[in-house]
Amino acid sequence: MSDLASPKLSIIVPCFNEAANLPELLSRLHKTYAKLGIPCETILVDDASRDETLAVMHELACRHPGVRVLAHQRNRGLFEGWRTGLAVAEGEYVGVIDADLQYAPEDLARLWERLNWAHCDVAQGVRLNVTGERGLRFWMSRGLNALLNLTFQMSLHDNKSGFFITRRETAGDMLQFATRYFYPQTFVMVSAHAKGYSIGEVRTVFARREQGQSFIPRFPLGIAARSLVDICRALPEFRWRRPKVTFLRQKLEAAPPQRAPQPRPAARTAALGTYLKLMPLHHWVISADAGKYFTQLERSQWMTPEQIRAMQNERLQLIVSHAYNHVPFYRRRLDEAGIRPADVASIDDLAALPPLTKDDIREHVHFDLLAENAHFPDLYQVRTSGSTGAPLLCYVDRTQLELRWASTLRSQEWTGYRFGDRTVRLWHQTIGMDRTQIVKEKLDAWFCRRLFIPAFRMTSKNLDDIVGQIVRHAPTMIDGYAESFNLLAQFLDQHPIHCPSLKGLMSSAQTLSNGSRRIIERSFQCGVFDKYGAREFSGIAYECDRHSGYHVVAESYIVEIIKNGRPAKPGEVGEVLVTDLNNRCMPFLRYQLGDLAKPAASSSCSCGRGLPLIGEIMGRTQSIVIGTEGQFLPGAFFAHLLKDYDYAVKQFQVYQERFGAIELRIVKGGRFSQSVLDQILAQLHDYLGRDLVIDVKFLDSLPLVRTGKFQHSVSNLRFDFQTLAVGPVDAASAATGDARAEGGQ
Repeated sequence: MSDLASPKLSIIVPCFNEAANLPELLSRLHKTYAKLGIPCETILVDDASRDETLAVMHELACRHPGVRVLAHQRNRGLFEGWRTGLAVAEGEYVGVIDADLQYAPEDLARLWERLNWAHCDVAQGVRLNVTGERGLRFWMSRGLNALLNLTFQMSLHDNKSGFFITRRETAGDMLQFATRYFYPQTFVMVSAHAKGYSIGEVRTVFARREQGQSFIPRFPLGIAARSLVDICRALPEFRWRRPKVTFLRQKLEAAPPQRAPQPRPAARTAALGTYLKLMPLHHWVISADAGKYFTQLERSQWMTPEQIRAMQNERLQLIVSHAYNHVPFYRRRLDEAGIRPADVASIDDLAALPPLTKDDIREHVHFDLLAENAHFPDLYQVRTSGSTGAPLLCYVDRTQLELRWASTLRSQEWTGYRFGDRTVRLWHQTIGMDRTQIVKEKLDAWFCRRLFIPAFRMTSKNLDDIVGQIVRHAPTMIDGYAESFNLLAQFLDQHPIHCPSLKGLMSSAQTLSNGSRRIIERSFQCGVFDKYGAREFSGIAYECDRHSGYHVVAESYIVEIIKNGRPAKPGEVGEVLVTDLNNRCMPFLRYQLGDLAKPAASSSCSCGRGLPLIGEIMGRTQSIVIGTEGQFLPGAFFAHLLKDYDYAVKQFQVYQERFGAIELRIVKGGRFSQSVLDQILAQLHDYLGRDLVIDVKFLDSLPLVRTGKFQHSVSNLRFDFQTLAVGPVDAASAATGDARAEGGQ
């Protein structure tokens, strides 16, 4: 049976001087297809044969339906034949078989049955020698298999049979290598094993070659020597470290972008290279691979929108298939919705998937949301600051964290900053870190010439000193919380400074209003580059110097803006859903962040980057809690401070409606105690003033705002934030102005 329009299974047959074998092979393949009862296609790949193979291929394509012919202009080997066929395969599943009839085409039916009924990712044939021959080649093959098993901690009976069926996207991932080998086909199952795919073995007949000649000589000593070299090369890729993400590198090699990254001076290049090589020294999770991803991201941003969307579609197919096959939560959810992984072939098909909610994560994170084949040494716990009212625990893998870091550095350089320039960060720096992490954080700051200014220690009394520190450090870029910039901007309106080195400010954590942006740009005399992100993903989208929207980090995320179940139109406000293309240990498919946004008016930016755009971010507002000595604390402070008490505090909110006092609203967690409360109150007094009145109120639940999110701090003080005086505040200040703070509900 064959149907070119929609093949279910694509069989790839690399051929080199196989003219005598092809007619029988095609005849037996089509009989097997008929038994399978599914639409199939056969892809014949001629590897620059010297006999009549190519002519026979074309003749057979005319006689048999569903046969496609491809040809290499030069001999490239078996592995490249598989890759060439895979590039054009249309089936949901892909199989490979040699053309020499040593494998019985009829055994494809047994591989198909194993794949579909044994819940494995790959069904591979194990060569059963029926000839009784036990020559040198036989024993060398057995020895190589044993060596592969021992070296890469496997237990397969036949690592390199070259006869298997798997899903198309799985095949693409298995055939992606970071290293070049003499015989890459040797490591296909090693690659599958290292990447967490399950392999089901099926004993299959392996006959004597009757026609044609094998490329393997009678005494393959040279091949054996080169195979040993290959194994040594493969150790770093498949044994000592997890397999690297290579999709970007391969895309860039296949279609280099028309525009190249801006070159760096030699000294800066050397400094960056040294910093990246020392990454494990000053980062507690990220490895030196992050630098390679950064180099690739510098180039991939200049891919065309069409190339980027095609890349996203491929990554989406892979992560959906992975989630279905290795994450019970998704397998059950997709089965209930009647969805197969093949049904999600592009971004346009994502709407068929039910969204993932924060409640889903809380309920299932320790039950069935972690991938069964997760590589636990590379799995890291992340606690969000709890934008829905309670800290959220989730897991990410090292690759996702490294791509996060790389995309952050890329976007920082959009401001005009280059690695090696001085920077200032208005941040919390060390809240929630242990001693080792604090040391690494400070060492990293030293390497990067970064000055940390604790955002949560800013008071009316020290703003002048803080501004002085910034001017003396002479940064090229400042990044930090939007609310911290707001406070500095108010001060600088009355106390202007001149910092000629400053090229840009990167704002994050809260939505930056247009009014605040104008004040900040006027005060600092440079552009503001807003960042949209979430703790689960870090930076999701960033502004470039054209400020025509937020460029999505498309190499890592797909962002949908949905209204009434459909994509929102330009100008409409919709809900943000994020799909993480790289986090395999705990996939996020259509994750509801709880934010609202507008699509961009245009699908492209005049900067020339092919990264898709988001228009305006609507979902988060600003809120300031004022201490008794003029301290200004944004809601992000309370989120960071209390997230480590999630075992005792299920939800919390700081509510202020009069100066000198706050109400701390708490929904108790399972291990709440008075001693925990005393610790929290002591820290709040430390930051907001010893004489601050704190009224603790215990509730059963806390309300959400219209975005479906939660505000950690709500201020109902009656003042105009834009004209708020900097200095100690008292009751008289409450009479100034009648506008509510932006953070009020």
